[in-house]
Amino acid sequence: MQRLDGYTAIVTGASGAIGQAVVERLLQEGASAVLVTDLPQTNIVEIAAGWDAHTHAVASDLSDPAGARELMRACNEYIGSPDILVNVAGAWQIIDYVDSDENQWMSMIRANLLTAMSACHAVLPGMLERHSGSIVNFASTAGEYGSIRPSAAYAGAKGGVIAFTKSLAREVSPEGVRVNAISPGPIDTPALKAASPEQRAIAAARTLVGRLGRPEDIAAGVAYLASEDSAFVTGTVLQVNGGSLL
Repeated sequence: MQRLDGYTAIVTGASGAIGQAVVERLLQEGASAVLVTDLPQTNIVEIAAGWDAHTHAVASDLSDPAGARELMRACNEYIGSPDILVNVAGAWQIIDYVDSDENQWMSMIRANLLTAMSACHAVLPGMLERHSGSIVNFASTAGEYGSIRPSAAYAGAKGGVIAFTKSLAREVSPEGVRVNAISPGPIDTPALKAASPEQRAIAAARTLVGRLGRPEDIAAGVAYLASEDSAFVTGTVLQVNGGSLL
């Protein structure tokens, strides 16, 4: 038996490299149905068509209340109340906070913190009614230690995700719902592929294992937190960074 046989899941931010790896890992682990979502301007519907018939897609902006309602409408139509929620959705941008305007830094808060809070708020009633469920939010090393590049707004939003995760775990874990976060290190995604060879080499050298992480490394951590293998784990931030921060 696979670890997630019969489980249903929602994955937000599923059009990116890490989001796609997460969806594929959940399906490999036996998830019976996965609802994937991302912003309307992404190609999430086309991407989902390449997965199997157990995958359904909806384009929605979860930082908008209307987007959360659309997510739950699709959820009720395709998979029912999910057993698993994985909040991959997020965005990163180099912004000098002092020189930025409100729209710029608020976009980091909306993309990284409000989307996670909105999705959690939408799915929790069903999970609490069943007294079971697993939520995996996406944090960042920047949220734990501060950003090494000018992006205080991003770091602040991810720090908010960590505090939200721990606080929500205190609220709902006594009712059977586990809430954890995963904190990726330097991962070989298109954003990092666009960096110079020197920057990539520096990022890899910072890890103890001497390489960049792969999206599949993060997906493996998500599968662990989503499954009953982590039944005694809640309110935790799982660092998957190759030992780059100790």
